[in-house]
Amino acid sequence: MVEVKTFGDGSDLQLVHGYGEGGFRVSGTRHTGSLVLLPREAQQWIPPENLDDLQFADLAPLLGDLPPPLFVLGAGGAPMHPFIDLAAQFREHDIAFELLSTAAACRTWNVLMSEGRNAAAALVAI
Repeated sequence: MVEVKTFGDGSDLQLVHGYGEGGFRVSGTRHTGSLVLLPREAQQWIPPENLDDLQFADLAPLLGDLPPPLFVLGAGGAPMHPFIDLAAQFREHDIAFELLSTAAACRTWNVLMSEGRNAAAALVAI
């Protein structure tokens, strides 16, 4: 498992401490499989077999009644294309969309949380 640097005391925020081997270590808890992260919650997530099929509607129920203004998708290895349609769907809901590898998304998530940002992330297990 790859260790990830965290910032601050973390309080009750969901911080990624490690990733790899098919899962994540978030705030001291080992999770197997993919996850959706909110600042204070980590939820199991089963992404579609082909991420090209991912739609905003698939993730909306996991984001709650007041979705955060920023969404980070950790798409496994280096993303091969920009997910233009999915990004447009998020923009239609006034949510900024950031596409990264899962490794980069884990690091970005911790920085966002250290800054007190309201965000969500979907992380594909690697």
